[in-house]
Amino acid sequence: MPCCPIWEVFDEKHLLIKEYTHWKLLVRNKNTTLGNCVAITKQHHERFSDLSAEEMQEFNAVVKDIEHALKASFSYDKINYMMLMMIDNHTHFHILPRYAEPRTFANLTWTDDGWPKLPGQVKEEISSDVLVKIRDELKRRIKKE
Repeated sequence: MPCCPIWEVFDEKHLLIKEYTHWKLLVRNKNTTLGNCVAITKQHHERFSDLSAEEMQEFNAVVKDIEHALKASFSYDKINYMMLMMIDNHTHFHILPRYAEPRTFANLTWTDDGWPKLPGQVKEEISSDVLVKIRDELKRRIKKE
């Protein structure tokens, strides 16, 4: 049973890439750039400082997994991690791969409108079919345990 509405907000049912002991990694359902993801703690915390040593240690594995998968899938140039928590008051990171040049995936051209500064605004609605294709690509590339 989910701890809070964050799982519905980020559509865990359809966009889960990998579940860890303390974290869940999902494709973000509102994209700024190709391959946006979110890493969400399974335990509800409202402050980053409340995470346990085990949760912090496992986050290292989440970062290594998603950076490997995103690089192999979409060849990002830089990567940004943002912990905003202004609306969803549950510890989570937005993971934004950044691109100096446009990328093509799922018959769409993706541009990083904010490059090389802050990320641009959320793109127009991305279809659930495309989001699932991104999820499947990242799942295929993520290191198996």
